[in-house]
Amino acid sequence: MFNPTKRWYPLFLRIDGSQEEKFAMNRKKNIRLFSWQAPALLLVLLFTLGLGGCSSFGPRSVPVDRFDYNDAVSRSSSEQMLMNLVRLRYLDFPSFLAVTSIITSYTYEGKLGLGATIGLHTPDDNEARGDANLLYSERPTITYTPITGREFIRRLLLPIPASTIFAMAQSGWTVDLLLFSGINRINGILNFSFTAIPPPGEVELRRQRQDDIENAMRFQHLIRLLLVLEEHGIIEFQGKRAGKNEFPSLIIKRNVSGSDQALVDEFRSVLNLKPEYDTFRVIPRVAGRKANEITIQTRSLLAIMAFVSKGIDVPEEHRKQGWVEGGPVVDANGKRIIHFHVRSSATRPEGEYLSVKYRGYWFYIDQADMKSKRFFNYLLALFQLQSPATDSEKPLVTLPAG
Repeated sequence: MFNPTKRWYPLFLRIDGSQEEKFAMNRKKNIRLFSWQAPALLLVLLFTLGLGGCSSFGPRSVPVDRFDYNDAVSRSSSEQMLMNLVRLRYLDFPSFLAVTSIITSYTYEGKLGLGATIGLHTPDDNEARGDANLLYSERPTITYTPITGREFIRRLLLPIPASTIFAMAQSGWTVDLLLFSGINRINGILNFSFTAIPPPGEVELRRQRQDDIENAMRFQHLIRLLLVLEEHGIIEFQGKRAGKNEFPSLIIKRNVSGSDQALVDEFRSVLNLKPEYDTFRVIPRVAGRKANEITIQTRSLLAIMAFVSKGIDVPEEHRKQGWVEGGPVVDANGKRIIHFHVRSSATRPEGEYLSVKYRGYWFYIDQADMKSKRFFNYLLALFQLQSPATDSEKPLVTLPAG
């Protein structure tokens, strides 16, 4: 008689009572096996779904890598400039490497494997397997170009155009910094002749240094007059076009107050400017000045760097060995004429703005030295302005980022 509560099996599969109990026990263990391995399989499944985000890996790499490479190039350019200033202080020749291109390719690959084995009789045969691999690689290609030959002459040896100096003045750079470092002569008023060849003999050398200090004091007085008149809105620099050329011009305001008029008269007297003219073209030459012109002689970037290098302190050990000449340039009161100060230390400084190691010593700019930081950034700006113009028609290189 058929009993619906009894479990029936096909005739070809004979299972006695003990075998039925074992089979039921295996089913329970199988359930426990898969319930235990479910979280692991879920993680693998989530990883599989995450691989779909590979298509957006390229755009997500831009903000991170762009800022990282930007910071690295900026830092290395600053260190290179400081290193070359230190080299000039030791009368070593400077050397520049320009970073002309940075190309980075990315490889992003994910692999996943799943497998399972289910035993019918023994629970030890039950097995679930998962395998996941993630591969990532970055291959940057950085191109360096030595600045030599014609490029070295154009960027470092040729005088900086007067239009560049006065354009920087109009964009916010202070006039005293631009004129004192970038100009060698204005209407016959000589600046500090830091590049002069030292004469033979101690007496001649002392006389030359005294003349240099007097020239620097006279030139700084002229700059102070310019600063005061500019702050009072009495003089300004503008770009004026004469034919095909554009020259910077200095404009002097008329009808000023009595105290300011005295400064204007002194300024005209120092530069030998006639009172009937209010606008003077700034011309880059020395001789043949016209009545409505101000002649200037600008310096090259290498000459400015040599000037700035005089503000670097060298270890006493190196001074005694004769590796450097002279000390910091000071006036009669012992005040530094050059507002740029690089300190030296046998150990690496902490919290510095910038530092490089040269000949066993660290040379650094202090983080709190705002004048030196401003002067140094001015040098970096000049170096960038002397760079060749980029060709906007150059072909673009597109590389896979994922």
